[in-house]
Amino acid sequence: MTMKKTEEKCLCGASEHIVLSCSGASDVGQISDLVARKLSKEGVRKMNCLAVVGAGIDKSIRDFKTKNILVIDGCPIDCGKRILEKNGLTDFSYLRVTDLGLKKGKTAVSDETIAAVYEEASVIV
Repeated sequence: MTMKKTEEKCLCGASEHIVLSCSGASDVGQISDLVARKLSKEGVRKMNCLAVVGAGIDKSIRDFKTKNILVIDGCPIDCGKRILEKNGLTDFSYLRVTDLGLKKGKTAVSDETIAAVYEEASVIV
Protein backbone atom coordinates (compact mmCIF):
# COMPACT_ATOMS: atom_id res chain seq x y z
CA MET A 1 0.00 0.00 0.00
CA THR A 2 1.41 3.37 -1.01
CA MET A 3 0.53 6.43 1.04
CA LYS A 4 1.19 10.03 0.10
CA LYS A 5 2.82 12.24 2.68
CA THR A 6 0.29 14.94 3.53
CA GLU A 7 0.22 17.75 6.01
CA GLU A 8 -0.30 16.38 9.53
CA LYS A 9 -3.73 17.48 10.64
CA CYS A 10 -6.21 16.27 13.18
CA LEU A 11 -9.69 16.23 11.75
CA CYS A 12 -11.32 15.97 15.17
CA GLY A 13 -12.27 19.66 15.32
CA ALA A 14 -11.34 22.29 17.84
CA SER A 15 -12.87 23.52 21.05
CA GLU A 16 -11.64 25.08 24.26
CA HIS A 17 -13.39 22.34 26.28
CA ILE A 18 -12.40 18.85 25.24
CA VAL A 19 -12.92 15.34 26.53
CA LEU A 20 -10.54 12.41 26.19
CA SER A 21 -11.60 8.95 27.22
CA CYS A 22 -10.47 5.46 27.85
CA SER A 23 -11.91 3.26 25.15
CA GLY A 24 -10.68 0.07 26.76
CA ALA A 25 -11.91 -3.43 26.10
CA SER A 26 -13.99 -3.65 29.27
CA ASP A 27 -17.56 -2.59 29.90
CA VAL A 28 -16.46 0.48 31.89
CA GLY A 29 -14.05 1.45 29.10
CA GLN A 30 -16.91 1.27 26.62
CA ILE A 31 -19.06 3.39 28.94
CA SER A 32 -16.25 5.98 29.20
CA ASP A 33 -16.05 6.18 25.42
CA LEU A 34 -19.82 6.42 24.93
CA VAL A 35 -20.14 9.14 27.58
CA ALA A 36 -17.37 11.16 25.88
CA ARG A 37 -19.18 10.78 22.56
CA LYS A 38 -22.44 11.93 24.14
CA LEU A 39 -20.73 14.97 25.71
CA SER A 40 -19.49 15.85 22.22
CA LYS A 41 -22.83 15.20 20.53
CA GLU A 42 -24.64 17.35 23.12
CA GLY A 43 -22.12 20.18 22.68
CA VAL A 44 -20.82 20.05 26.26
CA ARG A 45 -17.23 19.23 25.22
CA LYS A 46 -15.55 18.25 21.98
CA MET A 47 -14.30 14.68 22.01
CA ASN A 48 -10.71 14.43 20.95
CA CYS A 49 -8.16 11.70 20.45
CA LEU A 50 -6.29 10.24 23.42
CA ALA A 51 -4.19 8.17 21.02
CA VAL A 52 -2.40 11.26 19.66
CA VAL A 53 -1.11 11.93 23.16
CA GLY A 54 -0.08 8.30 23.64
CA ALA A 55 1.72 8.43 20.29
CA GLY A 56 3.58 11.55 21.41
CA ILE A 57 2.29 13.81 18.63
CA ASP A 58 3.94 17.06 19.78
CA LYS A 59 1.63 19.44 17.92
CA SER A 60 -1.47 17.92 19.53
CA ILE A 61 0.13 17.78 22.97
CA ARG A 62 1.08 21.47 22.75
CA ASP A 63 -2.46 22.31 21.64
CA PHE A 64 -4.05 20.25 24.40
CA LYS A 65 -2.02 22.17 27.00
CA THR A 66 -4.10 25.24 26.12
CA LYS A 67 -7.46 23.46 26.54
CA ASN A 68 -9.86 22.72 29.37
CA ILE A 69 -9.60 18.92 29.40
CA LEU A 70 -11.78 16.28 31.01
CA VAL A 71 -10.35 12.76 31.06
CA ILE A 72 -12.74 9.88 31.62
CA ASP A 73 -11.18 6.57 32.63
CA GLY A 74 -13.11 3.38 33.10
CA CYS A 75 -11.19 1.77 35.96
CA PRO A 76 -8.41 2.30 38.53
CA ILE A 77 -5.68 1.41 36.04
CA ASP A 78 -6.12 5.06 34.94
CA CYS A 79 -4.73 4.63 31.41
CA GLY A 80 -6.02 7.98 30.14
CA LYS A 81 -4.72 9.89 33.14
CA ARG A 82 -1.33 8.16 32.92
CA ILE A 83 -1.00 8.87 29.20
CA LEU A 84 -1.57 12.57 29.77
CA GLU A 85 0.81 12.76 32.74
CA LYS A 86 3.57 10.85 30.90
CA ASN A 87 3.35 13.48 28.17
CA GLY A 88 3.50 16.51 30.46
CA LEU A 89 -0.23 17.26 30.67
CA THR A 90 -1.16 17.79 34.31
CA ASP A 91 -3.86 20.46 34.28
CA PHE A 92 -7.07 18.53 33.60
CA SER A 93 -10.28 17.41 35.26
CA TYR A 94 -10.78 13.73 35.88
CA LEU A 95 -13.57 11.18 36.23
CA ARG A 96 -13.12 7.48 36.90
CA VAL A 97 -16.26 5.46 36.11
CA THR A 98 -15.64 2.83 38.80
CA ASP A 99 -15.58 5.60 41.42
CA LEU A 100 -19.30 5.97 40.72
CA GLY A 101 -19.97 2.45 42.02
CA LEU A 102 -19.82 0.64 38.69
CA LYS A 103 -17.85 -2.61 38.64
CA LYS A 104 -15.43 -3.54 35.88
CA GLY A 105 -16.63 -6.71 34.16
CA LYS A 106 -20.03 -6.56 35.86
CA THR A 107 -21.70 -3.43 34.50
CA ALA A 108 -24.30 -3.43 31.76
CA VAL A 109 -23.57 -1.00 28.95
CA SER A 110 -27.08 0.42 28.89
CA ASP A 111 -28.75 3.74 28.15
CA GLU A 112 -29.42 4.11 31.88
CA THR A 113 -25.78 3.55 32.86
CA ILE A 114 -24.52 5.92 30.18
CA ALA A 115 -27.04 8.56 31.28
CA ALA A 116 -25.96 8.26 34.92
CA VAL A 117 -22.26 8.70 34.09
CA TYR A 118 -23.09 11.47 31.62
CA GLU A 119 -24.90 13.38 34.37
CA GLU A 120 -21.73 13.29 36.49
CA ALA A 121 -19.41 14.18 33.62
CA SER A 122 -21.51 16.98 32.14
CA VAL A 123 -21.20 19.20 35.22
CA ILE A 124 -17.40 18.98 35.52
CA VAL A 125 -15.80 22.28 34.53
